[in-house]
Amino acid sequence: MSANSVKTACYRTVGSILISTAMLFSAATASAQLVQPSAAALAELDQRIETYMHESNIPGGLVAVASRGRIVHLKAYGLANVELSVPVTDSTVFEIGSISKQFVSAAVMLLVQDGGLEVDDPIHQYLPDLPSEWLGVTVRHLMTHTSGIPDYEEIATYDIYGFRLTPEEVIRIAHSRPVDFAPGQGWYYSNTGYFLLSMIVERIEGKPLGEVLRSRIFEPLGMNQTRLADPEAIIPHRASGYWVNKVGELINRRPTETSSTLGAGGILSSTYDLAKWDAALYGDRLLSAESKSSMWTATILPNGEDTGYGFGWGLRPYEGLTSQNHGGQVAGFVANFARFPEQEAAIIVFLNRYRVSSGRLRVWVLHTFMPSLGPIP
Repeated sequence: MSANSVKTACYRTVGSILISTAMLFSAATASAQLVQPSAAALAELDQRIETYMHESNIPGGLVAVASRGRIVHLKAYGLANVELSVPVTDSTVFEIGSISKQFVSAAVMLLVQDGGLEVDDPIHQYLPDLPSEWLGVTVRHLMTHTSGIPDYEEIATYDIYGFRLTPEEVIRIAHSRPVDFAPGQGWYYSNTGYFLLSMIVERIEGKPLGEVLRSRIFEPLGMNQTRLADPEAIIPHRASGYWVNKVGELINRRPTETSSTLGAGGILSSTYDLAKWDAALYGDRLLSAESKSSMWTATILPNGEDTGYGFGWGLRPYEGLTSQNHGGQVAGFVANFARFPEQEAAIIVFLNRYRVSSGRLRVWVLHTFMPSLGPIP
């Protein structure tokens, strides 16, 4: 995506918010169902999470389960700010890293619905000054990581996100390496693609990405705690991010500059807001059925390989369950957001330490709330 004083401190939690089984939503024909776990199962889940956080030096986190926008379980752990001893609460906001990409894809699909662009339009139509070596790349290629345009993060290392960059500088970094493959002929995760998509959205809308996302997605859905994570802005309930040094001591992370990420990984959010996002994806309040079908159709390469990736979403099934998911990692944070639409369930995990596993917690939560999947692996 603790220091000695944190290791000896009790993890503080808010009460788990549970709704009776009768209020949970589940598809009648699904192979698994969302259920209310027993007290023993919840205690075991808590113990696993707290042990992992202690052993991995993670100051704080939030875990939630939602069903069509309703929070059915929420638990806060540890500290949002170690130096000030501020506990994580249900309103704490965390940076979500690459989960941001699905919001950029949604903004693109809103433009498609408006008639403002087509997913198979060449990107030079909107950004004519891009390198000629990138001719033939389309909007679809950027969204599906099949453009072949190199990942500027990989070239410049993760440290690049700590600098204020202009779009021209990001493009120059990515262009410093030859293309990885011809457009549409391979798959390679590239943050450059989503930076360029952000630029295209800004060019068509005529305003900064943050304003576009706020007016087109966040405000209409009531996602009042979701925004670009400007390090200089005063953002209520913002969690601090952490990392560890070479001897394992907890240290403050270097903040990520919004200009160096844009929609590739620059958003922060809350569990309640991601639950609202999950709810909106069941109807046509924001995106049409056609747009969502496009977003959630995995890309197949010419050689027949299934990439397991759509437009900003990972789409590989889990234990036979249809899954729409994405992890996120950005300096100081990791996050995970996974939807299981047939069960009408969503799992949300936030942790405020870089380079730990949010996916592990997602699996633990999923097996706890869908025990028919079997014991926690």
